[in-house]
Amino acid sequence: MRKYLWIGTAGWSGCSDWARGIGNRTWVAGPIMPDGGFGLELGMAPIELTNDTIRVVIDPSNGCRIDALELPNPDGQWQPVLRSGADGVGSFLMVPWTNRIKGAKFGFDNQTHRLRPNHPDGSAIHGVGRDHGWMIGDRSPYTARCVFDSRLVERVNFPFAFGAVFRIEIGDGCVEIDLELTNLGDSPMPGGVGHHPYFLRSLWDQGDELRVKAGVGGRYPCEDQIPVGPMVDDEVCKGLRAGGAIGDPGLDDVFGGFDGRAVLEWDKSGVRCVMECCDVFGHLVMYTPGDDTAPLPWVCVEPVSMVNDGFNRMTDRADTGVRILEPGETLKSSMTLRFERI
Repeated sequence: MRKYLWIGTAGWSGCSDWARGIGNRTWVAGPIMPDGGFGLELGMAPIELTNDTIRVVIDPSNGCRIDALELPNPDGQWQPVLRSGADGVGSFLMVPWTNRIKGAKFGFDNQTHRLRPNHPDGSAIHGVGRDHGWMIGDRSPYTARCVFDSRLVERVNFPFAFGAVFRIEIGDGCVEIDLELTNLGDSPMPGGVGHHPYFLRSLWDQGDELRVKAGVGGRYPCEDQIPVGPMVDDEVCKGLRAGGAIGDPGLDDVFGGFDGRAVLEWDKSGVRCVMECCDVFGHLVMYTPGDDTAPLPWVCVEPVSMVNDGFNRMTDRADTGVRILEPGETLKSSMTLRFERI
């Protein structure tokens, strides 16, 4: 699927040495610019990637979020698979941590680090990548790559210097997403990455009964979404492994032992989505909210590298999934969403 050109770095002006260096170590897709390189541009309009089978729109100016992911319906019209438009963002990146940090503080290397809380419960949630604009490194009609360097942004809500690279490519009914996190400081740092997609409960047939199947090993007991004990294999886990209708279980839970594969099926529309993740994503968050009368029209199936509040659980000798990155070290992750007609 991937067809690469070697792209030089002559056009990388006004950016950090680390961002320039991305071009020196990576094969990327896209046309060569007139100056023999390609530029990093900030504040660009959303990027649309389209072929006959799939359409994706990302917004580098707003955290490289996915604003649209669509498939053609039986009438040939584009149909959203993810939440979009006035209903909210379709998916966003979580970097350099995922989910909550309790009390917006954590201890690491004999120091206490305090963050600015950004959630009503007083936690710091979902990292900082979604809060800032990313620079466009390269793009073509079918792929795009964007870069974030925390050293170029004032008041980043994280005490360690880091860089992130996001790459997305569409193929025949599929989307490939790579997300990298690099320690740009001179001392070790904890880190994690993840994705937060909002899948619609129904596609072009409102009679859809969304089914979700995921290979998970256990669910963490939580209080206010913060784990309070080791994961336990319970009936909810068994239900996810069996792949029944998601219904309205009211989940906002994190699971461990994720085998990297989740399958979503919209029965009446006749569509299956197979999510395949690299082994970095050892945890999965399921979020199925509702109001007083009915479930909301979307559910979140979130592959993440670390457990909620993982930075504060590293002393528990638990498999938190938190990576300790040495200076210059990179955590690489990949996820593919493959759509099939059933």
